[in-house]
Parts: sequence; C-alpha cells; structure tokens
Amino acid sequence: MTARLAADMAATTPDGGAVHPTETPVLVFERRGQSFCCPTADVLEIVEEPALDQPGYPTPLVAAVLLHNGCFIPVVDPANLFDQPPERRGDVILLHGPAGTVGLLADSVLGFRNPTALGPAPWIPPGRMCRSAAVIEGIGRAFVLAADGIGDVPSAPTAPPSATSGPAAASKEAEETDGAPAGPMHLIFTIAGRSFAASYADVRRILYRQRLFRVPGAVGRVRCAVEVIGAVVPVLDLAEPEILPERADFVVLSSSVGPLALRVDVILRPLSLRRDATDPEWFPSPGIAGIGRQNDQAFSVITGEALLRDLVNADAARQAGA
Repeated sequence: MTARLAADMAATTPDGGAVHPTETPVLVFERRGQSFCCPTADVLEIVEEPALDQPGYPTPLVAAVLLHNGCFIPVVDPANLFDQPPERRGDVILLHGPAGTVGLLADSVLGFRNPTALGPAPWIPPGRMCRSAAVIEGIGRAFVLAADGIGDVPSAPTAPPSATSGPAAASKEAEETDGAPAGPMHLIFTIAGRSFAASYADVRRILYRQRLFRVPGAVGRVRCAVEVIGAVVPVLDLAEPEILPERADFVVLSSSVGPLALRVDVILRPLSLRRDATDPEWFPSPGIAGIGRQNDQAFSVITGEALLRDLVNADAARQAGA
C-alpha cells in the first residue's frame, strides 16, 4: 500500500465515514492471504498448531473445536468470515471477552503494531465478528477481530477471575508441570542476541524504525530520546553500541516516572509465560525483574521499573557520589 493510499484511508471509510487514529496496539496475523488484527488486551493466548476436532454439527463460522486446559473452545477460520470455505489447520489465537472465549485460526503471526488509522467497516454484514478495519504501516488494511464480536459465534464460558489471577494462582502455576494453564501474554524481543520478554501490562507502545535524537550534555545511560505521540521519551539501551543507529525499534515500557523506551533488535511473536517463582529476586543483568518460562524455554523479563532502578537511578547515585 502506498503512503498516499494509506493517508486516504486514514481520512475516510469507503462509505465516507471518518476513520480515527488509534493508540491501541494490536496483534497482526495473516490467514489465507488476508491480514487481520486483534487488540492486544483481548488476546488471551496463542496455541501453536494444536490438534483440532470437527465441530460435529454444522454451526455458522465455527470451523473446529479445540480442547485446551480442559475446556472445549470453538475455533473460527477468519477466511470463512468472507465466505471462503473453512480449513482446520494453523495456529490458534484465543480471543477473550465478556461473552467468552473463541479461537481464531492463523497462518502466521506478524507481531505487534500500532495502527495509523482505525474506523468502522459497515460493508461487512452483521454476524461476522468484524466491526472495524485498521490501516497498519507496511501491511495495509487489516480487518479487526475483537471482543465486541465474540457474541456472533458460540464461545467457551468466561473463566472466573479468581482462577486466573492473584497470588494463590501464581503460586499454583509455579508448582505445576508444563501441563498447567498458560501464564499471561508477553512480548518477546532480542537485544544483542539475547532473548527478553515484557508483559502486556507493562508495554505502552511499540515503535518501528523510529528516529533517535541525542540529548545535549547527557551523561550516563540516557543519551538519546524518541518522540512518542508528541512527547519526548528517554531511550535506554542494554547493548550500549559504540555507534548509535539513526533509526531503531523500541519497546516503550511503563515506570513510576513515566514511559521509558528500550531499544531492541528484533520484535518476535508473543508468548504466554509463567513466572518462575524458584528463581531469586535479584539478577546480575540490569532491568531484569524475573524469569518467564514456556515449557523448556526461559526468558529474562524486563520491566520499566527495573530499568529505572538499575540504569537511571544507578547513574544518578554514581554521579552524586563522584
């Protein structure tokens, strides 16, 4: 999609209605040649290439049934929303809302993006789950599948909050085996060849190919800043390259003093991670608040508060003692 076409779509919808920009990050995926996206707040988990069963009864839009964590979850093939015959293969994105949980089949998960525009899609008939469309830089138009459309299809019952959150649930997850319920979703990224993670709750925004601005007279770790929706946000870098790139990708994390932009090399697909409670609370690597695991994979979990403690506050303490 050209920049001019994207700008045109950002101004109006096909029926002439206004399209409004959004700051809500979305998870983008492809299914049979079409781009789709889901608000990250509605994504419960991604299940890679699970075994899928036939529904056993012809139900509109339901292509398969997934047995997951002891619950049967109806699975929709997004291509079927546009009258293509459904196929039972691929990864399953679990979409969660007040009406329950459904699965969405995906061929490939492209990662997190921030739409440049978002607006209603009135040309899509009722009962198809899709209420709106987004314009995403580098991808073009993506149809939005969100919690507000779950009621269009049968869904699995919503789990009670006490079963999925709280200290008791966290303790139970730490004691159970790999068959235990998955933990919260995390954004996975690499820095200098190492894999890290940040939970959905801590990620404020993802920036792609953003220009860095040097901070005049800066000392310590904060040497640059980036613009985030009109605000200047300090940049932190765990790799500390000798030559800073002109543009880079960033994960913007929350902290008690405001957002912090962490420079990253590659942003990968999200994963659901369980916090490893057996690891110590102190880690030699700066910015690390704990370890997240999925099966035999371990990821260092970064938070904005840990970055603030280990990098910014540590620099200030050293300068005060100098």
